Order: sequence, then C-alpha cells, then structure tokens
Amino acid sequence: MKIIMFGVLIFIAVLPLSAQSFKGDIVGYIIDGKTQEPLPVVNVRVVELPAFGAVTDSSGNFSIHGIPVGTYSLKATLIGYESMILTNVVVSTGRSTKTSLKLFEQAVEVGGVTVRASYFTRNNEIAPLSVNSYDRAEVKRQPGSVQDVQRVVQNLPGVASSNDNMNELIVRGGAPYENLTVMEHMEIPSINHYPNEFNSSGPINMVNIDLVEDVQFSAGGFPAQYGDKISSIMDITIREGDREKGFASNTGFNMAGFGTLMEGRLADGKGSWILSARRSFLEVIDQMIGMSAISLTAIPKYWDAQTKIVYDLSPTQKLTLNGLFGDSRIYIDGNPKQQNKNLAGMTTLSSVENVNNQNKQYALGMNLKSLWGKEGYSVLSLYTVGTQYNTDVQQVFSDRRYDRNGNVVSYQFHSAKNVFNSHNDEAFYALKYELFYKVHPQHDFRIGAQLFTASHWIGRTTFGGDTIYYDLNQNGRPDPLSDKFVISPNGDIPNAIHFGDASKGYAYVSDRYRIAPRLALTLGVRYDYFTYSGKGHIGPRANIAYELIPYVTTVSFAAGEYWQTQPFPNYSDRQNIGYNKSIDHAKAQHAVLGLQHILDDGVKMSLETYYKKFSQIPIEEQYIHSLVDTLWTDRQLAVGRRTSYGLEFLLQKKQVTNYYGTISVSLSKTLDEDPRIGKEGRTYPSQYDYPVIVNLVGGKVVKGIRSWLDEQPFFIKYPSYILPLSDEMEISFRYRYQTGKPSTPRIFNPDVHYREGGIQWSKGSWEYNKNEVNSTRYPDYSRIDIEWISRFYMERWNINVYIALMNVLNHKNVFYYEYKSDGTIEPAYQFAFFPVGGIEIEF
Repeated sequence: MKIIMFGVLIFIAVLPLSAQSFKGDIVGYIIDGKTQEPLPVVNVRVVELPAFGAVTDSSGNFSIHGIPVGTYSLKATLIGYESMILTNVVVSTGRSTKTSLKLFEQAVEVGGVTVRASYFTRNNEIAPLSVNSYDRAEVKRQPGSVQDVQRVVQNLPGVASSNDNMNELIVRGGAPYENLTVMEHMEIPSINHYPNEFNSSGPINMVNIDLVEDVQFSAGGFPAQYGDKISSIMDITIREGDREKGFASNTGFNMAGFGTLMEGRLADGKGSWILSARRSFLEVIDQMIGMSAISLTAIPKYWDAQTKIVYDLSPTQKLTLNGLFGDSRIYIDGNPKQQNKNLAGMTTLSSVENVNNQNKQYALGMNLKSLWGKEGYSVLSLYTVGTQYNTDVQQVFSDRRYDRNGNVVSYQFHSAKNVFNSHNDEAFYALKYELFYKVHPQHDFRIGAQLFTASHWIGRTTFGGDTIYYDLNQNGRPDPLSDKFVISPNGDIPNAIHFGDASKGYAYVSDRYRIAPRLALTLGVRYDYFTYSGKGHIGPRANIAYELIPYVTTVSFAAGEYWQTQPFPNYSDRQNIGYNKSIDHAKAQHAVLGLQHILDDGVKMSLETYYKKFSQIPIEEQYIHSLVDTLWTDRQLAVGRRTSYGLEFLLQKKQVTNYYGTISVSLSKTLDEDPRIGKEGRTYPSQYDYPVIVNLVGGKVVKGIRSWLDEQPFFIKYPSYILPLSDEMEISFRYRYQTGKPSTPRIFNPDVHYREGGIQWSKGSWEYNKNEVNSTRYPDYSRIDIEWISRFYMERWNINVYIALMNVLNHKNVFYYEYKSDGTIEPAYQFAFFPVGGIEIEF
C-alpha cells in the first residue's frame, strides 16, 4: 500500500494542478416533496455565482453548464413553495454533478416576517421529529466513517455502538437487530458484508456511497408505514445514472475496496443505468505483495455489486430495477506458535481455533412508480432478498513445548474436533404496494400493504455439547464416585421451511391532518401478522407538530406501539421439539417530545426527550431458573422487559460558508427488569445502556492553497509537491466519547472444570457473579479521527485523494476481556491508530 500511495503522490505532482480555467456542469431534477410530481419553472441558481442558473423544464429537470470547478450551494425557488438550498455541491470536470431537490408547499402565512431559504428538509418524509437526513456528499466527507452510511449515523444522538469492528447501531436502548433498513422500497435484513441473523450490522457496508442520493434515519416515533422493527429506521434512496452522457466512470480505492462505477443514458435519455462493482482492497494487495507484507493473520475477502436501471414508460410512470449483491469470506487459522508467558517452561496439550466463514446475500427488486398529478403517487414493488450463512469452527489440539519466555519451541499435532458448524440458506419474496393521496387540501392520506413470504429457509446448525464436573472432594481430579458431573447434549438444529410455510404480512393506513396553518396531526394504525408463529398485532401511531414561529421553531410529540417478529433462529430449538415456534412478537412503546429551532442560515438546534418501554423480549428459560435450580433447556419465553429514557441535544451547521459541523450529546438510562425467579421486581443496567455519548464533528473547506504555493520561491514551491495539496481541499475531524459498556463481574472457581474440546479438563472456570449482573463497566470509549480530502481537476477528468487518520491519539479502547481457563485475564483492544488512504479517478 505504501508503494501504491507513493506512486499516486508522484503522479499527482507532475499534473497541471491549477484549476482556474476548468469548468463543469450541474444536472438534476426537482419534485414536489409530497406528491413526487415534477416541478416546472423552478428557478435554480448557484449561490456563490448568481450569473449561473437555470429553470426546470416540464419534467422538473435542469442543467447548468460551464461552471468553474469548485464547491458551491444551489438555491431553488418557486412561488407557493418554500425555497431550498443544497450545500456542498462539488463541480468537477470528470463528469456532471448529479443533484435532486424536494420542495414543499408553503402552508403558513407569515405576514411581514422574513422567511429564510431552508437548508434542512423541514417536512421530513418519515416524521417531524427524531429524523435526520444526509446527502451523498455529507456521507462521503464524514471523518471516521470510511464512507459507510451506518458509521455516519453513529454520530447522531441516541446511537451507541459496542465496538469499532462493526457499524453496529444501538438506538435508544434497542438491540442491534431491532433496526429496519429500507432501500428503494425493499426491506433488507442487512446491507453489510459478514452479516448474522442477530445483528443488522457488519464490519463493511455493501452500499457504494457514490450511488446514494440521500439517507434518512429515524431514531423513534416513526409512522405506520414502517414496522416489524421496534427501534429505528434507515431509508436509503439510490440516485439515477447520468441521462446526459452516454458513459461516465469513477474508478479508485478506499477502505471499502477497490472498484469502479459506470453510468450512462438509455433510449435517448428516456432512462439511465448505473453500476458499481468493488473488491476487497486488502485482498488485491495480498495478491500483489503477499499477506505477510501487511502483517495480518487473516485477509477479509469480499466483493459487491450494485445497480439501478430506470426507464420512463410515460411522463407519469417510471419502471426501476435495483440490485445489490455481496460475497464475503474470511479464513482464520489459529497460530500454534502463539506466545503464552503463563505456560513458560512447560509442555502441555493446548488448542487453537480455525474459523471458516462464508456468506452471500442479495436483494433484487422492481418498482413501478405512478404519478397522480397534484393528488399523489403510488409505488408497486416486487422484490426478493436472500442470504447464505456458512460458518465452520474447528478446534485443533497440539502438544506444545514452551521455553522460559513462553515461546513455542516445538509442537506436534494431536487431534482436531469440529465444535460448530452452521450452513443456512434463506430467501424471501415480497409484493408491496404504497399509495400517497391528497384527499383534501388539509388531509394527506397514506395506505400500504406487503406480503413477505419465505421461498425457502433450509440448513442445519450443529455444535458440540459440554461436560462439567464439580470437584466436590477437592482432590484436583475427576472422580465419578464423589464428584458431580453435568452433561449438556450436542446440538443439531435443522431448518426446513419451504415456499409459503412462513409469511409475514402487514397493512397500514395513516392520515396527516393540518388542523390549522401551524398545527398538524398524524394518526395511523398498522397490523402485522406472522403465519409461522400464528401471531398478529395492531400498532397505533400518532404525532402532532406545532410551529411556534413559522419556519423557525417547531415543537412535536410522537407516540406509538411497535411490534417485531423474533430473529428466525429464535423459533428453533436444539431438540427439534418445536416449543419455540409460537413465541410472540417483541413489543416497544415509544413516546418522544422534541423542539427544533433554526438559529441562523444553515444552523439548526434540536432538543428531544424520549421514553421507551420494551416487553415480550425473548429470555432463555434456563436463565429464569438459574438462581433456584440447575435446568438445561433452550426454550425461549417472551417475558423480558426493558425501559429506556433519555435527553438528546443536536446542533448542526451546514456548509453555508467554508465551515460545517455537528455537536450531539445524549444522556440516557436503559434498565432491564430481572426475569429470574427470586429477583422479581428488581432491575439492572441493560447490556445496551450507554448513559453518556458525545460526538463532535467539524470541517473546513480550504481553497487556493496550490495556487498560493506556486507563487512562492522555488525552495517552498517544489518541496510542496511531495504532499497532495490542491486548490480544493477539506480537512475534518471527529471526536467520540461513550460510557463503557456494562459488564458482569466474573469469579474464577478452581473446583468447576470443563471438558475442553473433549480432550482435557480445564484448570477451573470463570463464573458470572449472579448477584451483580452488569454492575461494572468497561473503561470509557474515546477516539479522535482526522480526514483530509484533496481534489485535483484536469480538463476532462479529475482525481480525489483521501487520507484518513483513525484513532489519532491511539487510545486503547477495550473490545472485550478474554477469561482463560488457567485463571488469567487478557484484554483485547479495538482499532489502534492506523492511517487509511484512498483515491478516485473520475471521467
């Protein structure tokens, strides 16, 4: 990687770096934010260059040509609509810059009050509170996010994450599997490489941010069109391809991978296509210079592809095809030569684990969007999603001889044992219909339904049982006559669900009623049903918003009841008895009160308080009985209860000038009700309890540095070419602080021994202190990231260079503690300081 980056810098150094004479184009479209109707005769102007502008045509399209390269803001105005300003529009020579804007009708008469143009989407499509939006440029520039939409969301209030390795979202005390991801009307279980069925997150996101138009995220109180998840909503819109050019491309590499993006028009501009394909960057480096050169014991190998094809059937009907595919593999071979100072000078039988993980996932869907003029629109969707999970874990035993420093001087293979194998293939088909209709100037009506049925869910999970003996006579060895032995059986869980055996269905209806010019009330109801468990529930929703000062200050309140089916594995059991099949949905009740105030041009402040009450959370029956008797069972009971409440502050500044940033602070408490017999009515901190979260993000656009350096003496000018300095740069930072995650203390018991891999008895065992559940915490989390973006413009193409410094202060954030069978404890740390580089070539 160092060789490649050095070559890139030398290449850039010989380029004509002055961008004064280069020009580019902006193309886009503008629609009504509610009805989706194209808006003609909208006046669009470049704020910094008022002489450059355009007026939208009858289809809402516009194009502005010959703009000097650089970063600008666009202002859109239309009589009867709120003016809107889009910031951070980067104009380059390589390809036209794609934009889109949604304007909303002015609903309030403000008399003599001066109304500023809005930098924020005031009438959010999801809800009037607990919603934040990002456009493509904002996601790309977020430091520490490596252009991952979920890592960007972690900067918002109320969002925690347990580790750096995953883009996990723990939203207002909710579990990571309680978050819904919607992309182009498709409800997708996970958009990440290396997924699992109990978490919607992963280490690397599959969505190429260059295809994203915008991302909307709701942390709670969302309306009836969203459901079967009880914590949050992420709704991703994918942009269309370039309808003006026959072909345009973007090729490069970054943390997400090495890849290319291609796009162009179809049928003389009646449609467009866009395609992205990426491959693991580390895998490419491994093939070039070898794994040992980059000091990694395992290389994540993955690739992904994404596409969107659009065709206009008529001025009022559009057909869209969307696809997303990912292939993820990683092989981790345990190191038999690993140092262990606790075994210095000894010869012993010990084991390492080999892990083979392979996953494939896809989403493919078609949407037919029909515009109904000024009354509304409808979307008919047919899509399929599927995932293959394949994991094999093998324990390999060897006789090892250690020297006095704990280094392995020799080892000999003894035996190997499969300890876990899981191979599952699941696929689903869905048919979905949504309608938005203005039945009256004061009523916005929504109705929708979806049938989501299993094509198949076939597979098998096997894992070894365990044997424990309690050394009652304390003689240090197992004695069948005097010691107590407990044996848990092997696990063998087959899955055999075929087409139609398991289906989810829902239907909803909602109405937004503008009671008065400043007052709006939304009422909705939703019904969800799951055929496999035979359970169905009704969830009412409501929110009300009042503008204290028109277009400036709004107070809102939302409440609702939310239901979620359990992760599919929760419906299985080890003995295939079927007693988990009828487990009920999890439930959450939300109440959110919020205040939003526009402080200045592009500056918004919001303050929210929330209360969430969870119930019917699945709890293992053996945990319920763990204080009173020894019970082995994997029965799940929907009896868990959790409460979360908090206060959140967000201050956001758009790039009105050359500065931008956000400050978010979250204060919260999340408690689990103790479900164990003998602890009724007591609570303890939930594993999702992070009382304090602080995020600071800031950045500055720096212009003209390269031109200034070129005017300096030669001893300053020429050495400066070593660095990728241009006339258009951004430098940004992110600081994140988070209270350490809860932990239950463990006690080492030398009288309880496990049969390790069926080979040898452990020296003892670590046992949770049952009376101190989550009474301690890991050390607090703290991290600073810095990112530098430099743009180089040429006549027909350009280069973007990214340099990111992750965890600049190299703070040791604990990932977990490894409690070893010999009684020792060893911490494992999250990401240390590491630099990340990337480059994009656009033409």
